[in-house]
Amino acid sequence: MKLGLSAVLLATVAAGAQTTGITGTARAGAAGSPAVQTYTNPGLHLTFQYPADLTPRDAAAVTLVGKRMLFGGDEEADPDHPGTDTCTKVLLSVGKGNEGGGATGGVWVRVGLLDVDARCFPAQVFKNKKTIDPLLRNLVKQGTTVMGMMPVEQPAAYVLEGHRASFCAAQGQPLTDSDLQTGGEQMMGAVVVAVEGHLVGWVLETNDAATFNQLLGSLVDLGTGKPERLFPAEVRQRAGSS
Repeated sequence: MKLGLSAVLLATVAAGAQTTGITGTARAGAAGSPAVQTYTNPGLHLTFQYPADLTPRDAAAVTLVGKRMLFGGDEEADPDHPGTDTCTKVLLSVGKGNEGGGATGGVWVRVGLLDVDARCFPAQVFKNKKTIDPLLRNLVKQGTTVMGMMPVEQPAAYVLEGHRASFCAAQGQPLTDSDLQTGGEQMMGAVVVAVEGHLVGWVLETNDAATFNQLLGSLVDLGTGKPERLFPAEVRQRAGSS
């Protein structure tokens, strides 16, 4: 199955219910849409809505993606990179289903939210889009570079509520620690947005293309009160793929 980004950007989705605290309760979405759970972080002026059927999961897999974003896939072999990542913090790790269950294991999902400390990068990088865009592009590209998975498209730069952002995705059957591929095809996406002293990152993983696009439509509010889609386009199956 080969996938590509649709050329037409979708309209911004507005209006999200206000919540307080770090996590809100499940609530119904707009008419005909599934219920959502809301994560809020006042320090980042961040509100993020995700499917209500996702429940807390161990953060180890999300932590690994954050480390890969910063150091690439060979961080363990590079003496210039620390064994412990002190620049990223997992804010949210939720999911459902059993990853690696193969074609008969049903739909599984994992969603992670990361806070990457911008102080881990030279301050001049954040002065304009000519320098920040390459940084964001590199983070999402490295985050989705996994043995056994192929890129969907080159990283896409865009603006999320006035903030520079980048998105990248990959698909395939990732290799396990035993150098064996998992039983089924999966999709993985990463979004990183620069928000005043922080780089906020999302990690999306699932074995279902329709679910992947639903996750891309999750609403994000970075303090404007006018939530937008996490990524304003869809990843669609190309003609003739299977």
